Amino acid sequence: MPTTMCDLAKTLPLLIGRLLDREAKLKRGRFREETMTDIFTGALAAFAGPELVIQYPIEAVTGGDFDLRFWHIATGRELQLRIQAKRLSAAFNSKKAVNIAHRSYHELLHKPPRSAKFQFETLVDAPPPWVPLYMFYNHQSAADDPYFAGVGPTVSGVNLAFAADAVKELKLKLNAAKAKPKSVKHHKRLSHLREHLFGLEAILCPGGDWEGAGVPPPDVVSASLRERWAARGEGTARPKDEDIILRIPSEPLEMLPDGRFGRRIPDGPPHKSGPDGGTPGSHLHLWPNRRRSHAYHHRRVRKMVALISGRV
Repeated sequence: MPTTMCDLAKTLPLLIGRLLDREAKLKRGRFREETMTDIFTGALAAFAGPELVIQYPIEAVTGGDFDLRFWHIATGRELQLRIQAKRLSAAFNSKKAVNIAHRSYHELLHKPPRSAKFQFETLVDAPPPWVPLYMFYNHQSAADDPYFAGVGPTVSGVNLAFAADAVKELKLKLNAAKAKPKSVKHHKRLSHLREHLFGLEAILCPGGDWEGAGVPPPDVVSASLRERWAARGEGTARPKDEDIILRIPSEPLEMLPDGRFGRRIPDGPPHKSGPDGGTPGSHLHLWPNRRRSHAYHHRRVRKMVALISGRV
């Protein structure tokens, strides 16, 4: 049977989680986020077309690693997701085991060279109608650890989180470090961020009427994200008047799929230059300054998938 997007929602977390576990066998170095992202987008590229546009934006400008644009051909409605990927720290640091509760996403406080802003600030400031998300890559051994077996969102090889939720935690960490007396907050740890996580099925296999299509319509993905937003917000102190957050719940139009018309089916939705988009082109957009590295990564991805896919 042909692979479906729901199949990918189940198999990609296992594939990526087990691949990250294998880095323990490397003599030096570790797998980078780019490798995991290319596995993810490479698998999703089978569904790229008018209904799903995948593009690599300029990360320094947008704060995102890749964009997913869900488009409904008949109505012209569109939902735009901007995603930044981060991987979990290794299980060992200089041959010393790291406590599972201390495993973290080190690069969450990344600041690009010559930039006055942290990457997370650029990501969360994505202009409407972009919905900014984080994609977290986790080792399968971490996901299976008894520490995460208790009540709480399921940890898997690939998890998602609303950027607005993660950014709040990062700002608390930075403010605590600047306060007098200063304090250290461990808000980059998986154990701390877990409450904000949800599964890949939210965007790849949402419940609802797909109208017989192989890609979920933007309204269905939007409804799925609204449901997760509401679930993650229970018992939290989300201010209702915060612009970043108001972009995501059901009330504002920015979270609703874009209703503009005039799309050209062969090219998918048009792309603007600048922070809110890319350049016109094919369904799977590759920015010029990433074409060589993208081809290189995809050669590596094909080899790794061939080695691993049979064991997932």
